Amino acid sequence: MLAKTLHLDSTLKELMEFPDNAFPFGIWQDHFNETVGQILNYHWHETIEMNVMLKGTLDYRLNDQHFTLNEGDSMIVYSNSLHGAALREQESSAEMLTIVFSPDILTGGSAGAIYQKYFQTLSDERFLGKKFEGDSEIGQTMQAALMDLASVETGIGYELRVLSKLSVVWEKLFLHLVQQQKTSLNKRSDKYEKEIRAVMNYIQQNYMERITIQTICEHTGISRSECFRIFARFTQKKPMEYINDYRMSMAVAFMLNTNWTVDRIAQECGFKNPSYFGKLFKERFNQTPKIYRLNQRKEEQSIGQEFRH
Repeated sequence: MLAKTLHLDSTLKELMEFPDNAFPFGIWQDHFNETVGQILNYHWHETIEMNVMLKGTLDYRLNDQHFTLNEGDSMIVYSNSLHGAALREQESSAEMLTIVFSPDILTGGSAGAIYQKYFQTLSDERFLGKKFEGDSEIGQTMQAALMDLASVETGIGYELRVLSKLSVVWEKLFLHLVQQQKTSLNKRSDKYEKEIRAVMNYIQQNYMERITIQTICEHTGISRSECFRIFARFTQKKPMEYINDYRMSMAVAFMLNTNWTVDRIAQECGFKNPSYFGKLFKERFNQTPKIYRLNQRKEEQSIGQEFRH
């Protein structure tokens, strides 16, 4: 399970780079598969993220809430919300359109009336984000609006066209949320969020070393029972299961991007026993690490030959 590349600071904040940082708006297409990555690790950012599932199915996490995203579904992730995704079991691949923007491009800053009315109110409500089912009326509306936004052509006037269509998207979202406020919004839970951020950061910084429940508790200040509780709440896994998954994701990345031996990769990723690493790897991928690497490189060479012809 290869971790998709994210540049994070010590708080799991993504260090976002836009095509033009003077206009903080970007569009990406995230691919999930065995070669390019099956996991988008937990992270957060000050910008707002909007997604449309183009293909396949993902298990999506928003703070401690779990969603299944199917083709046609949309997802809005509000500022500062912890989130991540993984390819669903039995799925070979998935594709997701991702649009990220700073509210500043619509509001001019936090002091203006637009920000206070249409963004600060959501922050005050501790809004996390929302999933839109692709077969619902609002889901179809959001999908169409986001795809329209993603199709804006570059060139003179690009930024103005983006602002126009982005305003339409946000108006549709905001009016929907206002109408739905009699039901509860997906709200942020501070009780566990601080703890899971500390735990995830500790794992990402120390996965190559010996990690135990005791060391996690000592470095994060949480109790043993609390450690198991937040792992179950956020990952639906036991702590060591999650740690081994993370180590395995890094091992696959090293196998695809370095010439290190399998034994060295096992050591670098915290598997002090190469035989145990090989056993776990075969259970996960139904092939040994060496065969996996050989097959992936053959596939890359085949793709390269196709391009040359």
